[in-house]
Amino acid sequence: MRGAVNRLLPALALAALAVLGGCDSDDDGIAGAVYAMTNAAEANEIVAYERRGDGSLRLIGRFATGGQGSGPDPNFPADPLASQEALILSADHRHLYAVNAGSDTISVLQVRGDGSLELAATVNSGGDFPVSLALHQDLLYVLNGGGAGNISGFRLSAGLPAALAGSTRPLSGAATPLPDNAVLPATVAFSPGGEFLVVTEKASNLIDVYLVDQDGLPGDPIPQTSAVPTPFGAVFDFNGFLISSEANANGNMPVQDGSALSSYALAGDGTLTPVTAGAPTLQTAACWVEMSADNRYAYTTNTFSGTISGFSLSGSGELVALNPDDGITADLGENSIPLEMAFADRYLYVLAAGPGEVRAYQLSADGSLLALPGATVAGLPGATAEGLAAF
Repeated sequence: MRGAVNRLLPALALAALAVLGGCDSDDDGIAGAVYAMTNAAEANEIVAYERRGDGSLRLIGRFATGGQGSGPDPNFPADPLASQEALILSADHRHLYAVNAGSDTISVLQVRGDGSLELAATVNSGGDFPVSLALHQDLLYVLNGGGAGNISGFRLSAGLPAALAGSTRPLSGAATPLPDNAVLPATVAFSPGGEFLVVTEKASNLIDVYLVDQDGLPGDPIPQTSAVPTPFGAVFDFNGFLISSEANANGNMPVQDGSALSSYALAGDGTLTPVTAGAPTLQTAACWVEMSADNRYAYTTNTFSGTISGFSLSGSGELVALNPDDGITADLGENSIPLEMAFADRYLYVLAAGPGEVRAYQLSADGSLLALPGATVAGLPGATAEGLAAF
């Protein structure tokens, strides 16, 4: 009986923390969870880690999504989806949503009290090759990246999605040298109030803005040119400014040390106006973007450089580099290939696809990042792993 009680207590503790929104712990007790996706072609899985109060991670297990990932891309050593937000959590941390690019589906997994997962539903994505997800209240939108691409919406009930009639919209439709006018979309994101959806298009150098009506239905895309070529990551800050990374590619290769981060003001008619246009990272291939919980700092992974660049963010949307000398806020090392990031409390978790690891950094008050070597966990498939979510 005592053993059963001892096993139950950690689960009850984590359940209580989840209800409170995953509040931080001052010791090394259970504080939340971190999730990464294998994106394996034969059977996609989510790898779940218990997150301790000191930032360290412990494996919980692997959980099938019921769908197929993309598998490796023969043209790139890692990052076959080339997208942000392939894996997202609901605001209450009770549901995890994942794309299955190989089977054109979206999976919903219920988060149990101990951080483990249970498959709740798998639904058609409404297009080909889903790569990114955006969630606002009971609206879930998916970005399908195959061919010319589209976005498609779902209404959630108790966390489970039902296709929203009339929600599917095309992307910019811009002609590119790629087959099927492919624009290689990277990210779909909701504005804080849910009035807008934005999509970044890498091949066309465009950002699409959609006005969303009271029924959750988007209008036609309003394409606008990115401040710097190859827009990739996209997040909104609390004040409604759009923060977008720019890999600045020339053909298939990003310009050496030429990537950037930009911020935009978004008007009611869907017009984007740069606030900070192309703040340089002084690094190569800025891709994923993440905001600190206090809205003071924005970070981007420089995938080809193996670094993270941090920027302070003002209340009026201006970006200023934390390290103007070389742009490096954290150095993950050669061949680390940093992709997705996720904040949980004062810790930033980074998917390093090169070695197939999740690494942790502690956020300081001045925006600097302190590496936590003891918090690194390995075992992910470096050639396919995508997506990171944490609470």
